[in-house]
Formats: sequence, C-alpha cells, structure tokens
Amino acid sequence: MHNQAARPPSPLAALNAHIERVSGATTRGTGIADAWPELRSAQRFRETWERLGAEVQVQQARERAPQNAGPLNPQRLMIETLAQMGELSPHYLRRFLAHTDTLLWIEQAQGQLKGPAGRAKTAKPVRPKKQP
Repeated sequence: MHNQAARPPSPLAALNAHIERVSGATTRGTGIADAWPELRSAQRFRETWERLGAEVQVQQARERAPQNAGPLNPQRLMIETLAQMGELSPHYLRRFLAHTDTLLWIEQAQGQLKGPAGRAKTAKPVRPKKQP
C-alpha cells in the first residue's frame, strides 16, 4: 500500500500553493478573485454595459408612459425624474436602478416563498345578528 502523505502534490495543487505564497492570498474560501483587481478592459465593458442598460430602461419607460398624462401624474413624474437623473448623474442612475431591481427581486422572491397556500386570508368581521 502506498502512503498518501508521501505522494507529491498534484501540479494544480502545487500551482495553487505557489500563487498563495506569491500573492499572499488564499485560493480557498472567498477565492483568489478577491486578491486581484479587475482588469481595466473588463471594468470598462461592465460600466458601458450598465450605462447602456440604464439608458435602455429609461427609454422603454418613456415609450410606455401614458400619452396624455397630466403634469402631476405619478408615473410621468417618476419617468421624468429618472431621465433627469440620467442626464445629471448617469452613475447614480445606474446605482438607483440596481437597487430598485434588487428590491423588486426580493419582493418577487418573498411572494414565491409565500405562494398561494401561504397567504393568510383575512377574515371578514362578524356582524352581530339583528334582534327581533
């Protein structure tokens, strides 16, 4: 029988150990991606994709807006606010939309967890019977 402890590490294990020694990071747990910065090209691509996505979302909202909405229509006010936010601070608009998407996702996930059987039906108040 061969002794497991006497076997040399695999090439992949040796490479991981070398990376850990050189970078001071661990490849287990949180991962080595935390120790190395994002590539500039990947960062630019991600930022451009987020910017275009936010612009498309605002444009689609404008197209779905009611045509003859009054000046105090809440939907129209929100769409115009998002459009102005995108002009003044595109980065803030992207962050705002990301937070909104997250909140919407959480709300939908909670609804799926409750399901139709999990929702408690509200009981109708019992009215006292009329006495003759």
